[in-house]
Amino acid sequence: MKRTAPGRGRLLLPAFLAGVAALLPATAGGDNPARESDAFFAGDKVVQLSVELGPKELESLRRDPRRYVRATLREGDTAVYRNVGVHLKGAAGSFRGIDDKPGLTLNMHKFGEGRRFHGLGKFHLANSVQDPTYLSELVCGELFRAAGVPAARVGHAVVTINGRRRGLYYLKEGYDRQFRKRHFGGARGNLYDGGFLRDLDQPLQLLSGGKGDVKGHADLKALVAAARERDPGERFRKMGKLLDLDRFVSYLALEVITWDWDGYPMKRNNYRVHHDPKRDRITFIPSGMDQMFGEPAGSIFPPFEGLVARALLETPGGRERYLGRMAEIMKKVYRADALGRRLGELQKRVQPVLASIDPGAGRDYPDQVARLRQAVRERAKSVEEQLKKARK
Repeated sequence: MKRTAPGRGRLLLPAFLAGVAALLPATAGGDNPARESDAFFAGDKVVQLSVELGPKELESLRRDPRRYVRATLREGDTAVYRNVGVHLKGAAGSFRGIDDKPGLTLNMHKFGEGRRFHGLGKFHLANSVQDPTYLSELVCGELFRAAGVPAARVGHAVVTINGRRRGLYYLKEGYDRQFRKRHFGGARGNLYDGGFLRDLDQPLQLLSGGKGDVKGHADLKALVAAARERDPGERFRKMGKLLDLDRFVSYLALEVITWDWDGYPMKRNNYRVHHDPKRDRITFIPSGMDQMFGEPAGSIFPPFEGLVARALLETPGGRERYLGRMAEIMKKVYRADALGRRLGELQKRVQPVLASIDPGAGRDYPDQVARLRQAVRERAKSVEEQLKKARK
């Protein structure tokens, strides 16, 4: 069967995106985490979350922020989840200690088979200290998914830790079994964390997989070898056999359209890599999209530090596929007016909550969203103009 390129003919329709997984079959026993998570992310409620940590656990997070500790998670005044695994998250720009406004990773099953949080086995609470709109990763994730590229869904939460309110966060689904089932049809396969400023020729952390898939990073090593092939035509052929090429070209085009200067193509940062053992194809997953649209007039051929991105774009076949897919995305997915309206909808959700926590930030919030909306419009104009010149 001929495979249709992901994202062809799709529109930026949040309701459609939220409902896709509702078509998945229910799991045994009536438990349907896919539908539970769909309903959660389709809603516009800002949840109230409280994380409770004991003295030993607090001290452990001060000494070793990445090590999981046990915590109790409360949602509002009703739901209580005990023995939840928690550790701190964030890199150089966003990391904050446990006594500040820390980013958190919560694993519902780390210390045993616990309950899911609205269908999620794992999720993140991002402090958004680098994005005053709290919206960048949400809207960019919608763009990537509309173009057929796996990306985490995002909601919002007000977070309290040990009785002290730490502020507004955005809540992002983790790359757990349900995420992989949703985007790859199954939970098997190697999943790697790109880490901080690391490429595929370095020992990336294996987050899950191994059993039933290749070992010793053989999947990544094969792609690196193909990317280093000297002959451009042969390089394109070899890379095309190892990459999910449709998804990678879509990923690459959107990374540039949204000017993700801190992502894999430009910076070798903020990404995950999944290897599908059934198809023997590699897919890149964007992550940490909190500093987007920084250069609305940025080149559609920026310097690429990411080996795989650079190697593909230096081939005639890769360049042609890239420009063609970028033009298609600009026509069918990246619609500045629709994005502007979406930002307006999300502003109505976030601003009242933010104002109740920090009146000054609440007053400034419309200006923050307006700046993002303007950057979205300017970027659309710049990309369209550059595409016309590049395709002449």
